[in-house]
Amino acid sequence: MIKIFLLIIISSGKDPAACHTIGEVWNCYTTGCLGGEWSAGSYGLTWPGGIPINNYYLWGSYFAIGVKENNFPYVTAWDYPLGEWAPCSLIYHGPGISEDDIIMTWHDLITNPRNAAGRRTGLRVIMKALAWSHEPWNDFIGYEIYLIWKKDSCDIQNVGETLDSIYLGIIFDCDVSGADQSDPHIDDMPFYDGYVAHEWDTLGYPYDSIILLPDSFINTPDGIYDQYIVYGDNPWENTLHNDTMILPRNLSFMWDDDNPSTPGNDKGENGASAGYVGLALLYSPTSIGDTTWICPHCGDTCRIPRVWAHHIWDWQNDPTNDSIFYEHLAGRPVRFMYKPQDPFDYRFLLSVGPFKMADKETLKFVFAGAVGQELNGGNDSIYGRDWIRGLRQTIDYALAAYYTGSQISDPVHPSGPDEDIHWKILKISEKNYNKISLNLPTILTPSYSLKTKESLTIEIFNISGRKIKEIKVKDFAFPFKNLKEGTYFLRINNEKKLKRIILIKP
Repeated sequence: MIKIFLLIIISSGKDPAACHTIGEVWNCYTTGCLGGEWSAGSYGLTWPGGIPINNYYLWGSYFAIGVKENNFPYVTAWDYPLGEWAPCSLIYHGPGISEDDIIMTWHDLITNPRNAAGRRTGLRVIMKALAWSHEPWNDFIGYEIYLIWKKDSCDIQNVGETLDSIYLGIIFDCDVSGADQSDPHIDDMPFYDGYVAHEWDTLGYPYDSIILLPDSFINTPDGIYDQYIVYGDNPWENTLHNDTMILPRNLSFMWDDDNPSTPGNDKGENGASAGYVGLALLYSPTSIGDTTWICPHCGDTCRIPRVWAHHIWDWQNDPTNDSIFYEHLAGRPVRFMYKPQDPFDYRFLLSVGPFKMADKETLKFVFAGAVGQELNGGNDSIYGRDWIRGLRQTIDYALAAYYTGSQISDPVHPSGPDEDIHWKILKISEKNYNKISLNLPTILTPSYSLKTKESLTIEIFNISGRKIKEIKVKDFAFPFKNLKEGTYFLRINNEKKLKRIILIKP
């Protein structure tokens, strides 16, 4: 009954809408909106879904495209309660790539009634929102975005043969969360995980404070920045050359902090609003912000897609014109804004670019919106789920999910959503993963003992990739006693795929 009521509310306006109500995170979509409660009772990355209250973590989201033609900026964006995108069309809702696909399209063509003449960019957007019900893939929503330019539907004066200086941006106005009964918007705190173009070097960022495991963490540094993903050391993480990668997480996020106007510390509302909500970039076309190099295995160009800008502002400083909005998208005066001193009603913007587009060209992007228990995992004392993953682990699973099944691509040989197999995920217990021949646990102590039927050659590498030892193992204690605490990678019997281990001394 609750589901039907919510669908009626959000669909009562001019624009169609659809909702995900499977898994742990529930979400509703409409024109230019990747989720939002909108003070209307609809789902906005509601987590956990299905409980008696709508514990939304996303009050509203805004999809924006900025371009620059003849040195003049044009930004088409959704806004509350309407915006500049033409009303969307719901193309499909049902099983597809995921258990529950929602496909919508909206546009800024010459027929767009919501944008002024002379400002219509000729862009069409197709959004695929993907959701799953089973662990460990049920705390995130996958977003595939297709951006198409039609020059004959653009009415910007003297537009050239290419649409230039394009930035795609997504704004999350979170208001964490629906379980916060007093001013949920006023004590939000935004931050960022990933590469920040050395803009925060003097601020102690990035930092190494924990060992992040797939479903938990240990309060011990491991030599790897907390803001980066170790990818390829788990059997569900697909890589072309069975290697291990360290990647920026590309994640903007927000949480419920302590409201300075109320007595006591109400961060997380005593567990009722303990989730961290975020948006991460998983794939984007080539831009000048990416890292590239030549693959030593195949000679192809490797590339790590990167966020261009992470900006934040409060409700009193929403951009009032295209020039201000475009500066945010373009990351000026800085690309990455640092965490504010005090919590308030903030929005964060994650932007990607810059790009150029020719007539009828399509740019493709993949994002993940997610909620996790705190940042690194924690105990859910309110909703009865005990210990559960944090936002970082959930985003790491989302990246693995995107490349599961891929035949010609991985995170450093990236491919768009229709350029390889993607999202071919099952419950981990149902999949026949190729495991390495030696079943080592992730965490080891110097006293770990190993016995094998045949001798194994084990090469040990430090986190910089330098081989520090090569040993034979058969019926004797594993010789870790002379190694320092930290993270190491093992190669077993010359296999290409490395196994990450974390050595902890009692």
